[in-house]
Amino acid sequence: MSQNRRILTVIAALCVAAPMFAQDITQNVAAPAPAAAVSAPAVTDAVADRAPASGPTMQSSTVGVRANVGQPAPVNAPVTPSTGHSPALMIVGVAALLVGAVVGGSAGTIVMIVGGVMGLVGLWNYLQ
Repeated sequence: MSQNRRILTVIAALCVAAPMFAQDITQNVAAPAPAAAVSAPAVTDAVADRAPASGPTMQSSTVGVRANVGQPAPVNAPVTPSTGHSPALMIVGVAALLVGAVVGGSAGTIVMIVGGVMGLVGLWNYLQ
């Protein structure tokens, strides 16, 4: 084995092993207590002493969007004003004007007049 291959093998082994050490749940690293602090009797909590459950849980079985249980819903949500059907009327009116121009003749003129009226009604309602 060449020198470069040995070095690369060692680096790859360290890169793979580093995340494994981060996942170790048995490590208990406690910060040292300050010397001036008064020692109080230790109160143990039975739930805090247990290791996290291994294996599948109901929490991890949820797929997709999870509900935010910790945040309350806003009480007074801002109401956005609805524009209704006015923009749709304006768009259809402009489209009818274009179709009437393409069709031409008396039928095209009728389609353009109806499209113009629809566009003006939509604009009037939008500006109100």
